[in-house]
Amino acid sequence: MNYFLFVILPYIAFAIFIIGMLYRIRIWAKSPMPGAITLFPAPQPGAGLFMGVIKESFLFPGLFKGDKFFWATAWLFHVSLALIIVGHLRVLTGVFDKMFISFGMNQEGINTMSSVSGGIAGIVIMLAAFILILRRMSSIRVREISLPSDYLALIFVLAILITGNLMRFGAHFDLELTRVYFSGIFSLSATEATIPQNAMFLVHFFLVQILVIYIPFSKILHFGGIFFTQTLIQKS
Repeated sequence: MNYFLFVILPYIAFAIFIIGMLYRIRIWAKSPMPGAITLFPAPQPGAGLFMGVIKESFLFPGLFKGDKFFWATAWLFHVSLALIIVGHLRVLTGVFDKMFISFGMNQEGINTMSSVSGGIAGIVIMLAAFILILRRMSSIRVREISLPSDYLALIFVLAILITGNLMRFGAHFDLELTRVYFSGIFSLSATEATIPQNAMFLVHFFLVQILVIYIPFSKILHFGGIFFTQTLIQKS
């Protein structure tokens, strides 16, 4: 069972994610363009259009105008998520260590920076996730448009965050063994012997795989669709 869950399933999850993403991109690309809509001020073509899409996609100015507290919570969630992704890439590949060393940092300083920033990001994103869940349950307007699948996605995300924080602040795991394991996954040479024997890590990674499979079929995919929808809006 361990061999299937942690050697075979990662490839299945990745394949489903890629196929699902390509399918969704195909659907977005074929979506009919809306009729002409008069906007003021008129969106600028070229670089102006590109900057408008980037601004709305990363800074959420529309949300800021509507609900500043929700904007702050959502923005902190997404910024913390970006930092966590960068931190995970460092753990899995070590590529950022080489970059920081080229800037004059030593390994101890890199580890300290990673530990502090990762710990802060982990706490902030978990608190933000709790607030977003409470908002979904307490706001009548949001609750009316929420589906059971929305709550399922949030539960998965929260479980991943909790197990990740437990690994960081509680259950110890061996970083080098984790890198060896993922190196085997990336090089198609992983075996059952390379799977880290850490229960919290295994639960955390299993939940991540399930979420990766689920993403193309859920509203979590707004991180991809937002570029298509914002392009349509800015062009209209």
